[in-house]
Amino acid sequence: MTRMLSIMLAMALCLPMVACEPSLTGPAEEPPVQQDPPPPPYTFVVENTADKYSDTDGTMLAVYNYDILRMQTSESAGEDVAAKAAVFNETMDGVLESQLGDELREWAVYDERIKESKVYYTDELTVQYTEVGSFVSVVYDSYSFTGGAHPNSHAFSYLFDMEKGTFVDPSEIADDPELLRATVTDLILDQINGMDQEMRDGLFENYPSVVSQWNNHCVELREEGLLVTFSAYDIGPYAMGALGFDIPYTSITGALGEGGADRLLGAPAEK
Repeated sequence: MTRMLSIMLAMALCLPMVACEPSLTGPAEEPPVQQDPPPPPYTFVVENTADKYSDTDGTMLAVYNYDILRMQTSESAGEDVAAKAAVFNETMDGVLESQLGDELREWAVYDERIKESKVYYTDELTVQYTEVGSFVSVVYDSYSFTGGAHPNSHAFSYLFDMEKGTFVDPSEIADDPELLRATVTDLILDQINGMDQEMRDGLFENYPSVVSQWNNHCVELREEGLLVTFSAYDIGPYAMGALGFDIPYTSITGALGEGGADRLLGAPAEK
């Protein structure tokens, strides 16, 4: 009897302990709600402006098509970013205003050769951009035909410094702009000297002087280096077309200087 009472007492003492153990089948914890990252304070977008004109019998007279890069700010952008966007877009607006646009129609209506040849006037502008370090490199390619012997094409560029909030000369990516200008000039001339003789003979006599002012021509910042492009008629005739010269950053690191290399090859400017 005494043994039975001991067993019953032990079982009674265990009941609260069992009841206190956590349930293995209770509700699972809900995962934390994922928060969407805030939008960047600015983005770059390409805006298109285009139109075409025909005469009364349906003959196409002129077509224009322009892509213009613009900097858009978000609601999270501060005043400093808004100020940079205003400077950037003002210059891009100037690019659009400098195009022929409606003038094409005014010229084309008087060109009787259009109806004979069925070749209408054309004016086009395409754009591409690259963010390298603290810089935004913008390149425009222009193509136009206004009744001459052949179409004309031309490349031009802009370089925007996100730290300064203004456009800068390509040579200003370096601590010493003049040192970089001279260094790149020598590298381009070396590449020209490596061309075959017939190619070199076709260049204009003053090409070394023009090459020395490469920073006033089309300069594109790429991931691995600069691309300097001389359009037709810059250093050679139309038949030679545009001539481009790749300048790896590894070949101009010393000319960039410590600050220039950091701005160009370091982390991109924070948005």
